[in-house]
Amino acid sequence: MNNIMTLIESGVTGLTLTLTIEDLKAFATDMIEQAKAQLLPVMVNASQESCIPKKEVLEMFGVCPTTLWNWERSGYLVPVKMKRKILYRRADVDRLIIERGRQ
Repeated sequence: MNNIMTLIESGVTGLTLTLTIEDLKAFATDMIEQAKAQLLPVMVNASQESCIPKKEVLEMFGVCPTTLWNWERSGYLVPVKMKRKILYRRADVDRLIIERGRQ
């Protein structure tokens, strides 16, 4: 299986391979594990990113729910919807606070 990966990384083209089903399964499993190893840390960080509830964002900016809805439609501040809850990424809210402070 490592030989298959070595061939792929070497850039060899026009090569025909004969593989057993076991070799193909092992290669596929290895590719899946590599993808998991690369994606899992990114996914964990994204899920752990702190979020602020809609009610708190309304209070922070002193706006009404319609304003948040308009901001969502325009892409100004896009919420993260988790089941029935509407949350906002802290990084997005902080960015918006900085932008609004400059105006």
